[in-house]
Amino acid sequence: MSYDLFKKRNLKIASAIFFAILLFITLFGIGIYKLSWKSRTTYVISRILPYPAILVDWEGIAFHTYVDDLQTLEKYWNYQRENRIVLLGIPDKKEIRENLVNKLITEKIIKIYARKNGITVDDEELYLEWEKLKARPEAEEEITRFLNDAYGWTDLKFIDRVLYPFLLQQKVKAVLAQEAGDSEENLLENAREIYILAAEKGADFSELAKKFSEDDFSAPNGGDLGYFGRGTMDPYFEEAVFSMRINEISGPVKSSYGYHIIKVEDLLYNDETVATQARVRHILIKGFDFDEWIKSQKQDMAIYRLVL
Repeated sequence: MSYDLFKKRNLKIASAIFFAILLFITLFGIGIYKLSWKSRTTYVISRILPYPAILVDWEGIAFHTYVDDLQTLEKYWNYQRENRIVLLGIPDKKEIRENLVNKLITEKIIKIYARKNGITVDDEELYLEWEKLKARPEAEEEITRFLNDAYGWTDLKFIDRVLYPFLLQQKVKAVLAQEAGDSEENLLENAREIYILAAEKGADFSELAKKFSEDDFSAPNGGDLGYFGRGTMDPYFEEAVFSMRINEISGPVKSSYGYHIIKVEDLLYNDETVATQARVRHILIKGFDFDEWIKSQKQDMAIYRLVL
């Protein structure tokens, strides 16, 4: 066989392989985007091939990240259905997907801003915050058991998917608030003054929430957030709530939204006497409007959702 003939034959083989791979990638893309494939094989292949689920300012959010988080949230809400008598506020599958897409877009916007402005979260900061969360007696055992039962997560998975994004958001928000002229000291002082009013004997917490809370959603209803389960709120807000007693009013609790004055109105327990749902009212003092900043970023950026 001559060299030229050998070369042509290898070229044909290489071309055939190339087009076969291209066809596979195209058909697989159609499967995950148009037909919503969700099998274990789909998940494994999507970890190898970098299919995006969402594009934010032309930066991709990996399809396998979307699938992983979606499966986790569906597991969590199934856990709530199976383990709670009161089934208030449980979203349907469409709501779960929409909430997840919005969450992933928000996290990507924060990561882009943090990268451009040199904002980072190091391992020591993560360790210290994790230690704070489990500082309460028996908290570490409760958190570990809950993460495994409700999400199928290890502690490290929680740190990666919840605690790290939370701390990064806190840092970004602090920088933005400083640029806007809202000092942390003034915000905390305002929260302390409202707490004094709320803690007075005979104070009407609902009326104070209507007057002072900057949570546009709950303020008209006297700060009422209804019932919610573990794993649905900001980690620090949630940790405060589930360490309180019924009718107790907290001092200022810092979260990614600002400072909260919290009143626990009811707690629901599982068979192991662990509080797993709470009904809460709160007064939010947020200063810099981070939600409005996120909204403006979404309007300014090119965002493309590729998943249904």
